[in-house]
Amino acid sequence: MNPSMVALHSNWLNADAVKVVINTALPVDESYSSELQTLSQLHSSFRRISVFYSLLYVVVEGYRELGSTDEKVDSLLEQHDFVDALRLFRNATFHYQKSPIPEKAMKFLETENSENWIQDLHVGFRRYFEQQLPIKETMEKLKA
Repeated sequence: MNPSMVALHSNWLNADAVKVVINTALPVDESYSSELQTLSQLHSSFRRISVFYSLLYVVVEGYRELGSTDEKVDSLLEQHDFVDALRLFRNATFHYQKSPIPEKAMKFLETENSENWIQDLHVGFRRYFEQQLPIKETMEKLKA
């Protein structure tokens, strides 16, 4: 098994783990108004989405660095406006910015269909890793 591919899959798993909890309701302080509680939940979800998107860009970087190829993933990565906007989004998430929601982040969020594109990219990478690594076989062995 290629250790670099396993490492890249590990990066995808980091993003996937955050994606799983994006819409998880967190405990709220009952002393706050219902409106403030809802706003707090939405803000928390947005922060988790930001981390998910940003971690997925790390997978894009690794995929390219390894010279990987996959028809579906490659077709998504050929959409340069999305990829570049996602790179800026990642930078806005993981590097200090003077604005709470910087322009770098807004570029990706305001790009039409960015939410569909990134979901397709996430699924495309899942399928890619399932083809490249013995994930199902390993899971079956662990169940036994």
